[in-house]
Amino acid sequence: MKTVGYAVVGTGYFGTGLARIMSENEGARIVAVLDPNNAQEIADKLHCDVETDLNAICARSDVDAVIVATPNYLHKEPVLAAARHKKAIFCEKPIALSLPDCQEMIETAKENGVLFMAGHIMNFMNGVRIAKKLINEGKIGRLLFCHAERTGWEDPQPSVSWKKLREKSGGHLYHHIHELDCIQFLMGSAKSVFMAGGNVAHHGEGCGDEDDVLLITMDFGNGTYATMQYGSAFRSGEHFLKIQGSQGAIIIDLQDVKVILRMPEGDTQYCLHSSQDIDDSRTQLYQSNQIDEGVAYGWPGKPLPLWLEDVMKNIMHGMKPDEEFIPLLNGRAASAAIATADACTRSLKENRRVDVSELL
Repeated sequence: MKTVGYAVVGTGYFGTGLARIMSENEGARIVAVLDPNNAQEIADKLHCDVETDLNAICARSDVDAVIVATPNYLHKEPVLAAARHKKAIFCEKPIALSLPDCQEMIETAKENGVLFMAGHIMNFMNGVRIAKKLINEGKIGRLLFCHAERTGWEDPQPSVSWKKLREKSGGHLYHHIHELDCIQFLMGSAKSVFMAGGNVAHHGEGCGDEDDVLLITMDFGNGTYATMQYGSAFRSGEHFLKIQGSQGAIIIDLQDVKVILRMPEGDTQYCLHSSQDIDDSRTQLYQSNQIDEGVAYGWPGKPLPLWLEDVMKNIMHGMKPDEEFIPLLNGRAASAAIATADACTRSLKENRRVDVSELL
């Protein structure tokens, strides 16, 4: 096996975790990292080089692929630089905060003939793949409706993370785009959307400016619908997807972690991740109140949770993609997710239902 050389741009919480995971893979090597804050510390741990110039790190002959794990608003330039130097790209989600930026990144990768993978990792979870297979096989009948929630409560922080600033993260809708993307993975692209909400509980010192309640309806134009709730103003938080069919239902529970196929004759339970132990570790993480909607366990220096390591090890190096995952490797899925998110944003601003085609 040829050893693949990886460069990592952005060594905060997730970038550091990805770099370590890749360094432990046979046939993979971290050759250089770039970050204005802690690159040298990470490079010392991984025995790799530090680069301070984006074009220089992408131009290296020993770099075959670039992992972009900068904050959301800083994805575009590293992706464009990597593509222009003909390097394969893995970019954390959301790949952009607007559809025009997303399309420019995708087109540049396409023009240079390089793989451009979006970090929509939820679709690779064992339980989501099982749900997709059950739907495709017609197990729950005709797909009718899906409902997703990713809600909780956030207290003011000693310092305000970029994740809480709408201009830098995109807010809950973009930063937590996994659920929107997963619904479209299961149901196809939405035709029209309506979003209501606002910032109802987070004002003043220690709070950002993102909307802390977002309520979304999606119409797929074929008699199927979905709803989503996002936000940090929910004292009683939830994290799940419920998929309703004409003959049964599927519950993907990301908090009391499990997947349930619910049929008239009884329930069948599956693991969300690759083992019951990993499911249990994620459940314990929620129960211990260590998850603050991506703020508390997302600070640089904190280890990745076991479930995230499990997913990333499977998809980052050497996995042969199934046909249904190809849209995640050419930008189509990422573009569809950002288009729907942009339509939701316009809907909230203009207080009306928005056809996604208006953005295309």
